[in-house]
Amino acid sequence: MTHHPEHPMTRRRRTLGGKQIAALVVAVVTLIFILQNRDAVQIAFFTLTVNAALWFVLLIVLGLGVAIGVLATRRR
Repeated sequence: MTHHPEHPMTRRRRTLGGKQIAALVVAVVTLIFILQNRDAVQIAFFTLTVNAALWFVLLIVLGLGVAIGVLATRRR
């Protein structure tokens, strides 16, 4: 049995897998979250005061939480 290449004019329909659908859903939810949380908030840390968008502050806190989790669970 030989494999015949598809004719160049024949288009194959691509279907989305579960991971692609999940990634698309997460991307849409993230975009909605960002659009709804654009207000500026004031963050005070000791003597440092910063104004930033709420979504950006939450992103930074998420990153710090992930970094702490990775460092806390790292095996020696």
